[in-house]
Amino acid sequence: MIKWGKVWSDFFIFLALTSNVGFIFSGDPYQLIIALGVNLIATVLKFGAKKILAAELLATALVADLHLIPATILYFTHTHVDLAIGLAIGAVIANVISIIMLIIEIIFEYSKEEDY
Repeated sequence: MIKWGKVWSDFFIFLALTSNVGFIFSGDPYQLIIALGVNLIATVLKFGAKKILAAELLATALVADLHLIPATILYFTHTHVDLAIGLAIGAVIANVISIIMLIIEIIFEYSKEEDY
């Protein structure tokens, strides 16, 4: 049976990564706003997670948010555009780590199901 809460949570985790990467390659300010919004949604969805690596997943989401919020401010004030892109790259790394932990979580769940 499909767990729709998990589907939406995982969807926003993957969308956070792809929108961050999209901004880095396009440099489009709207893409940065989308990346920030999606990351914030992914963070909110991770608050209620009851997983083995829930704390670590939330930590990576907070790291990505704390990179993208100042990146957005710096990018739109045109003070340090290069720094904003560097912060967005840091958010991508946090999102990649989040997806790696998500894959580890999936492996744990499948091994637990096989035990029963």
